[in-house]
Formats: sequence, structure tokens, C-alpha cells
Amino acid sequence: MKRYYNLITIVICLLGIPHLLFAQTTAVQEFQELRNNIVEKQKNTRAEIERLNKQIQQFEDRLQQAEEKYENLYQKYQHSKQLIALQDEKINQLENEQTQIQEEISITTESLKAKRAELEQLIENYKSTLSYLYKQGRTSQLALIFSANSINQMLIRAFYLEKFNTYREQQAEDIKAAEKKLEQTKEQLVKAQQKNEEVLTEIKAEKEELAKQKAQQEKNVALLRENREEIKSKLQEVQQQKENLNSTLSDLIQREEEIRKAREQKLRQLEEERKKKLAAAKKIENDAKRKAEMEKYSEPIKLDNFLDSNAMEEIESRFSSSKGSLPWPVNSRTIAEHFGNKRHPVYGTLTPNLGIEIVTDAQSSVKVVHDGYVFDVRPIPGYGDVVLVKHGRFITAYGNLSQVMVQKNEVLNQGDMVGLSGDENSPKGESLFFLIRENSKNLDPENWLQTETISSNY
Repeated sequence: MKRYYNLITIVICLLGIPHLLFAQTTAVQEFQELRNNIVEKQKNTRAEIERLNKQIQQFEDRLQQAEEKYENLYQKYQHSKQLIALQDEKINQLENEQTQIQEEISITTESLKAKRAELEQLIENYKSTLSYLYKQGRTSQLALIFSANSINQMLIRAFYLEKFNTYREQQAEDIKAAEKKLEQTKEQLVKAQQKNEEVLTEIKAEKEELAKQKAQQEKNVALLRENREEIKSKLQEVQQQKENLNSTLSDLIQREEEIRKAREQKLRQLEEERKKKLAAAKKIENDAKRKAEMEKYSEPIKLDNFLDSNAMEEIESRFSSSKGSLPWPVNSRTIAEHFGNKRHPVYGTLTPNLGIEIVTDAQSSVKVVHDGYVFDVRPIPGYGDVVLVKHGRFITAYGNLSQVMVQKNEVLNQGDMVGLSGDENSPKGESLFFLIRENSKNLDPENWLQTETISSNY
């Protein structure tokens, strides 16, 4: 009788197993439908992201034009400052010259007065001499000589009369010389006054030109300030678009991760119940079934098995423990742009760099750094074609590719090629953009990549 009841128990347990298998299948279907809904939402979201990408590209183009305009205005501003400084200095020199000319005019005027007074005195003296000669006449001079008491007195009077005649002639010569110097001084004065007028005219013209230059500079400065504010506003908009894009990507990843975990948890619960039923039936499942189960897991890994099994948790754990030892995605370690914020050279604004840019030879082999599966393949403005590979809660991205060699949902092993690095036609030239992300946080790839000598076999 006991064996009879045991048989009934086994039969009941065996009858319950198909129900659990059906429940497991139903759960898989329910989660698949849920995942399909999320995938559909992802498509819509990605379409919106594409629209945002186009807007970002438009803003980047406008920003480039604004930067060029800014540079041109800035150069004009610098030249204007230099020109104004030179003109100020020129006006100072002209004013100094004008002051010197004024001093020359004053000195020349005083000299002219002195020479005119000297000439007038010479003329007065000469007039006195002529008057004396007119009154005395030539006869008086002869009478003076011949009326001498002695020959010696006659010679003395003749000597002094000769001296007087020489003095009179010298007076005439001095008057002529003084008149000539006076005329020369007058000419110098006229030239100095003319030069003074020319310098004053030049100073006036320079000051007018300087006023124009300063007014133009003020306009340029105002325009620079206006353009700078506009550029800052556009930069903020572009940065906000990037943040929104980053947030959207994080939400998609988180939703898919939640669905995957919920699916695995449900399947684990059903599996535990199934195992309990099998245990209650005293291991009714025979070796053949176990062998079939083993053969099932020995088949090549497919994406569904990859997601449903514990393989993803194991990959995630191995990735987490690989910090500092991950192989480099390309055979180069030259980094052009590091992770983190970078400051704009002109505006001083900070822009986040989500990964690193590795300089490579054109079209170098790009290899996945860890086991995982291709989460998505898509073009992103500024980064070219990008391959996103999922490693549990971790994601690696390979951008600026000139050629993509994988497709979405493809399972990859460490070292598998995902494509070729950029060439001269790529957005970032001959380089690779590489990113590591944990859930919604971007990580510095340099902290995760190995530091020892590059191995040629990985």
C-alpha cells in the first residue's frame, strides 16, 4: 500500500512539472512581450535622439561660424587697440614738435627784435656821421690837416681822419650785413610759422581720425560682447542637448537592465519550484534528461541564453575585477584627449569629455576589451559610427570607426574585432574614441586599461 501511495505522489509531482514548464514558458513570453514594448519605445526614443543629433549638429555649425566671426572681430579689436596707441603716440610727438616750433618762433622773434634794434642803432650812428660830414665837408678835413702846427701833428690828424673814414665805411657794411641777417631771420620766422600751421593741421586731422577709430573700437567691443553672450547661450543649449542625450541613453540601459534582472529572477523562481517538484518526485528525471540538459548548455551561446543565464552576472563580475588590467582596444597608447572636463581656449567654458581619444594609424584594428554582446550600433554626430558593447552593468563604446564589423545583438569574446579605427575622412581623424560606463556613470578609461607593455596576442 505504501508503494502505491508513493507512486501516486510521484505521478502527481510529474504532472506538476509540465505545469511549471508551461509557467516558465509563459513567463518567458510575458517578459519577451514586455521587452518588445521597451524595444519599441527605444526605437521611438532613438528617433527622437536622431532628431536631437541633427539639432546638435546645426548648433555646432552655427557655433563654428560664431567662433570664426568672434576671431575676426577679436583680431580687428586688437589691431584697433594697436592703431589707437600708435596714433596717440604720434599726436604726442606732433604736439611736442609744435611746442618746439613755438619755442623756435619765440626765439626767432626775440632775435629779430634784437637785430632790428641793432640795425636801427647802426643807422642812427651812420646818420650822425653823415650829418657831421655834411656840416664840415671835405674842405674842413683838409683845412684841419694843413692847419697843423707841425708835420707830426699833421700826420696824426691825417691818421685819425683816415680811421674816421674807415669807421664810416665799416658802419655802412655793418648796416648791410644787419639788414641781410634781418631778412634771413624774417624768412626763418615765416617758415617756422608755416611749419607750425602744418603741424597744427596734422594734429587736428590725427585727432579726428583717432576719434573715429575709438568710436569704431567701441562698436566692435559692443559687438564682441553681444556675440560672446550669444555664443555662451548656444553653448549652454548644445551642452544641455548632450546631457539630455546622455540621460536618455542611461534610461534605456537601465530599463533593459531592469527587464533582464526581473526576467532572470522570475526564471530562477520557476526553476527553484521545478527543482523542488523534481526532488519531491525523488529525482524522476533520469540521466537522459540531464544529458539533454547538458547538451543544451553545450550548444553555441545565443543571445537569449546569454541574457537568461548567469553568464552575464559572471561577465559583469569579471569586468568589475579587471580594473587596471583591461587590454587596450587598439595597438596604441597615445591619448589626444583625456577623460573629464576640458576648458575652451577662447571662452573659458567647460565641456565634459565622456571618454578618451586614442591616436592610431588609419584604419587600425579595434578589438573588444572584454566578453559581452553588442548592445547597439549607431552613428553619433561628432563621433562617427559607434559600437556599444554591454558587459552586465558595464558598457564600453568604440567610436570614430571608419568600418564596423559587428552587428546588434552579436555575442563577442575579448579580442574580437568590432571594426577599424578612423581615417582622414572620419570626424576625429586617425583616432579611436573609447568610453567605459557603469550604469549611468561615465568612468575614466585610463584607470581601467592595463599599464604594462602592450601584448600583440590578446
